[in-house]
Amino acid sequence: NSVAPYPVNLTPKPSALHPLCASKDWLAKWVPHHTIVILQGWAENTRAAYSSGLLVYHIFCDSRDIPEMECTPTKSATISSFISALTGSYSGQTIQGYVYGIHAWNMLNGLPWSLHEDQINTMLKGVAKLAPPTARQDLQSPVTTEIIGAIKRQM
Repeated sequence: NSVAPYPVNLTPKPSALHPLCASKDWLAKWVPHHTIVILQGWAENTRAAYSSGLLVYHIFCDSRDIPEMECTPTKSATISSFISALTGSYSGQTIQGYVYGIHAWNMLNGLPWSLHEDQINTMLKGVAKLAPPTARQDLQSPVTTEIIGAIKRQM
């Protein structure tokens, strides 16, 4: 599927915000600048974690036959059910990250986030207390250059 060249007088300058593509794809592929700015506000590993949360949320909604229009924009009852369903299976920190990811996706797409914040925050505190022991990990000492050197010498 090749893209026909644009007419010379209608050729935009190259940009990641509006890549060369067929005109039928412009609405889907051309991104407003603020989206890029917002995305850069999160570190790459944060974006990856948030994306995981968004995936888990949509699988949750699909598994319960919640219509797409009720999943987005996110409603308090749906997010509360999501948090409750994950409680006892994941660490509080993981569930909190998932909720932050859903919030980030709503913000990125200009969708309202009008949840009962007090209720959500209280639930997230409760989730942390109900996390299974296997979901908690003690902090480990960092791997230092000295440790890496010692390992390398053993090879």
